Amino acid sequence: MFYETTPTGSVLLLMASGPGKDYQPVKREEHSTVRVGDYLYMWGGRDQPGLPTVHNNEKKKSMCSVMEVYHLVTGRWEQKPTTGNPPLGVWGYAAVAIGNEIFYFGGYCGHDQCHHNSLYSFSVDNFNWKELSPTTSRHGPVMKYHCDMIVIKVNGEDYLVVIGGEGEE
Repeated sequence: MFYETTPTGSVLLLMASGPGKDYQPVKREEHSTVRVGDYLYMWGGRDQPGLPTVHNNEKKKSMCSVMEVYHLVTGRWEQKPTTGNPPLGVWGYAAVAIGNEIFYFGGYCGHDQCHHNSLYSFSVDNFNWKELSPTTSRHGPVMKYHCDMIVIKVNGEDYLVVIGGEGEE
């Protein structure tokens, strides 16, 4: 696996090389790859061939209903189908893992100034998406992308902390 930096400073995750490396994900940028155990989970991203830049439609949902999984031990990629509804903010989102759950916040749809502040979880055990908090301007952090997220533990409880980003406010 190797990386390429674009002129805008984004990092493109490219491919593993060597014998037996059959499946390779398409090039993309402004995605996240999160490690859980011996696996890297890569989802979404900008500049995927054929990915619609509309808010939501069946083709976009179909293309985003897969998770790219890299096994660190074997050096092999797999594309695995997911269930549930994936986030609409398909690039520039923040992602972090707690145990076997990956949490996704915010992101950009690809049209107009459509930023999100939704929070989703993805289970690496059953490959299911779950919307925890929908995009809304009534509560929660500012709708944004290009932010980051970390996990902190306070009094034995895990908290997600969203840092920085770009949005409409």
